[in-house]
Amino acid sequence: MATKGVEAVKVEILARQLEVSKGSFYWHFKNRRELLEEILQDWENETLSLIQQSQTAASPKERLIKLFALVEEVCKPPDPEAAIFLWANEDAAVQERVRILETKRVGYLTELLQDYGFCETEASHKAEVAYFALMGFSDRLERDQGFDLSMKEFSDFLLSLLLSPINYQEIPQKP
Repeated sequence: MATKGVEAVKVEILARQLEVSKGSFYWHFKNRRELLEEILQDWENETLSLIQQSQTAASPKERLIKLFALVEEVCKPPDPEAAIFLWANEDAAVQERVRILETKRVGYLTELLQDYGFCETEASHKAEVAYFALMGFSDRLERDQGFDLSMKEFSDFLLSLLLSPINYQEIPQKP
């Protein structure tokens, strides 16, 4: 799925690649739909696990640092996330699950940034920017073999931006 999309997840193809019979596949899953459900469930559980693991750190800043380190561990190609997002464009039920999970991700980042000391609006904006940046980084890492910025370097830079206060007086105001 990570390399060829949800359309490539077919029992016959998977059985051949794994060098097992189709019957062996059906021993583990009733059908293709059940396998796809398991893939989605694993993807959702991974996010929840990262959030839970990061909560073991003592301070909001340490929780952010730990969360980014955990994301770095799992953000390695091939990653099924891009395929799941494409699948969501074609399936309303998957789209809703993606929306719920992304809301949890951004909500947790917002919560951490509020705990760090930012007001709700600034924390929310920073969380959205961080999420977009991480998603863009992951996408580029997945598709551009010449891209050589490490997740660690990127995460460190992004964290420094996130934790820096914004001086709103330096931002041009609308007339």
